[in-house]
Amino acid sequence: MNESTTQECGDVDELDLSLVNVLQLEPRASWSKVGAALGVDPVTASRRWARLTESGSAWVTAHPAGPQTAALVEIECVAGQARATAEALGRRPHVLTVEHASGPRDLLLTVSVTGLGALSRLLLHIEELPGIVSTRAHLVIRPYALGGDWQLQTLDADQRGHLEAHGQRGPMSLRPLDATDRGVIATLFRNGRASLTEIAAELGCSVGTARRRLHALLDRSALLLRCDVAQPLSGWPVSVSMWAHVPVDECDGVAQRLVALPETRACLVLTGAPANFYFSVWVRSLVDVHRIELLLRRIVPSLDILDRTVTLRFFKRMGRILDEHGRSRESVPMDIWSEPEPVVSADRLATPATGIPSK
Repeated sequence: MNESTTQECGDVDELDLSLVNVLQLEPRASWSKVGAALGVDPVTASRRWARLTESGSAWVTAHPAGPQTAALVEIECVAGQARATAEALGRRPHVLTVEHASGPRDLLLTVSVTGLGALSRLLLHIEELPGIVSTRAHLVIRPYALGGDWQLQTLDADQRGHLEAHGQRGPMSLRPLDATDRGVIATLFRNGRASLTEIAAELGCSVGTARRRLHALLDRSALLLRCDVAQPLSGWPVSVSMWAHVPVDECDGVAQRLVALPETRACLVLTGAPANFYFSVWVRSLVDVHRIELLLRRIVPSLDILDRTVTLRFFKRMGRILDEHGRSRESVPMDIWSEPEPVVSADRLATPATGIPSK
């Protein structure tokens, strides 16, 4: 990372990155446990985290694991309308991630809704935006790796020994989430390290009830916690996605090999389009894209890459509006259970973009 990039994104050092890595492994670890892992006192760890979150350089958030219908949606925009369209889509609660992408699509969305009917309504509403030429959806039928599983890998074995493993999801219960479950998730979406007292106050319940409901969600893997970092600060500033075809009886074996790669951000089995497999990585440079493809050719020869995309910019990542340097500037409530609503008026979208509002 060069000096200008560091200055643009905010000053971070190796201890800051190690702190992020600790919270990637255990997002709600106590400050005493974090301090023990890093060899610093708890107050120092807490103060550094406060600085990182205030600058938008790192954050802990939460999202539901299910039941829901998730999809990747490619968007082709009218020339000159990509920014305005990205910012309009970023305000929608069902659109979790908005990427400005290379290749035949202008934008790549990650969306989540309650079912196929809601997905149809969402896509039809999106297509009403005057800045959009076409859409194409890929439905996710099985996630093997998600962005929240990726780690900086700055900790040594002794430091990791102080922490509990994160990202090893057990069998997921598909029991519907009730209003209290959704309230817990909404509170932790805004601040994944919110205390039980804060959760209880938000829900209007006792601390004991908040504790039981949170632990129940975690135990059945219905709630996923993740620690994110502004990508330019991570040392892995280039995001690349690949659409591929894999023989259906080999999907599991291929996914297991790809998940083991340190660059892997997402690994998904898809349906509804020619590609049945999606693989996303963070790498250190564009040159590494070629290296990754050569590696894939060697370790998973049955994987046939149909298309690839380099992310030019994230406008939104898992519910967080980001600035041009990848810093979190605002959160948009991830209300995926609500009914998708019609788009904003054409007049509003046609207004020249004025930037993303900050907190």
